[in-house]
Amino acid sequence: MNAAATASECRVERVSIVELIDKVRQTTAISDDLFAIIVIEATAFPRIHARFGYRRAGQLLDSLRSRFQQALRPVDEIVQTGDQTFVAIIRQLKNPGHAILAGKKFLRICEPEGLPLLNKHAPLQGHAGIALYPAHGVDPADLLQQAQIALEVAKESGKDLVTADDDSVRYLKDGWEMRDELAHAVRDSDLELHYQPKIDLQTNEICGVEALMRWFSPTWGQVPPARFFAVAEGTDLLAPMTRYALNAALRCAVLWRRDGNDIGIAVNLPASLLLDAELVDMIRSLLSIWNIPASLLTLEITESSIMTDVEASFATMNRLKELGARISIDDFGTGFSSFSYFQSIPADELKIDRTFVTGMVTNPADRHLVETMLNLAHRFGMTVVAEGIEDEATLTALRDAGCDVGQGFHIARPMPQVKFDAWLDARIMEQLVAQQDDHP
Repeated sequence: MNAAATASECRVERVSIVELIDKVRQTTAISDDLFAIIVIEATAFPRIHARFGYRRAGQLLDSLRSRFQQALRPVDEIVQTGDQTFVAIIRQLKNPGHAILAGKKFLRICEPEGLPLLNKHAPLQGHAGIALYPAHGVDPADLLQQAQIALEVAKESGKDLVTADDDSVRYLKDGWEMRDELAHAVRDSDLELHYQPKIDLQTNEICGVEALMRWFSPTWGQVPPARFFAVAEGTDLLAPMTRYALNAALRCAVLWRRDGNDIGIAVNLPASLLLDAELVDMIRSLLSIWNIPASLLTLEITESSIMTDVEASFATMNRLKELGARISIDDFGTGFSSFSYFQSIPADELKIDRTFVTGMVTNPADRHLVETMLNLAHRFGMTVVAEGIEDEATLTALRDAGCDVGQGFHIARPMPQVKFDAWLDARIMEQLVAQQDDHP
């Protein structure tokens, strides 16, 4: 099939499908019936082209087109709008459920049993998006777009079929818009770091701080970190976001050192960057730029991200330790790892997840788990940080259990740099006054 000819045909057919939808809409406006736009995509065709050749793939496409046509009622229509995409117009529907049944019928045709020409070991994968008139729109072009968006949601979520009113459609559309705005925020340095102190639970002195990224969107307001990091996942935004966080955090550490406070600072590493070949060089470069001891930088890595590829993750962690940086295992206890990997894990610190910490005063099982993690980490020479401390009773229980470092709202909430600096000055002053009272 000639590529130029195919592109031309697709453009013509796209115009004609909108016109066709408009004609159906005009007829339906008189009869007051429902009709559906179903966009079907056979998403494995590129792989079939590569494996079986264009001739075999062309035969399969002809068979698919023919079987789609045979599945239609006389009042329905289907148009091929691309090499692997079809748009069906299903008329005279009594309820939305009939549109879903029609979509599933098309998807069954994409299965090996529906296409005998297809090797059973290379099944064709189909996805479908559905938009209903008038529930999802009345404008023909808008209806087609709604069905196409539903198709994209189906592909991204791994579902076979999605309708335009599915909650995931709105979530994905918001995600696309949020992703564009986040890209502008990264480019314009409109992100902000907040700093949450860590204290030595035995001496009550500040011993470190965690840098936490915040984003205030002009459209969505204060976006939760879990949301905007999920939006950034799978894009090229994570690397510049991490560079920004490291750069800003190290800058603050330099300022604190200038004022006589050698405070260690922790920065979270996204899971996908742990396997990025350029990560170590980026961190080495930033440490050199700010001329700060690498030992003041702690890189927090979630337990689950390590388990994605343990061997490669350990190799990166060892290279980071060679720079002199400290490695912390974040959210410990929530992943799927085995305690057996403690004998070789290149980490300096373990952070016990808040889900265990918050319940340890009232729940003996949680307390026992925290004590077990403490003992295990200490046996392997690791410092233990407990996060999520929200009251004095929990802080006391952790101190009594021998936990090294604490972090949580009871100690201090994450703060912008200016507020943190004020908090730090006040904390240091309190400690000086306490020392004078102890030694009059």
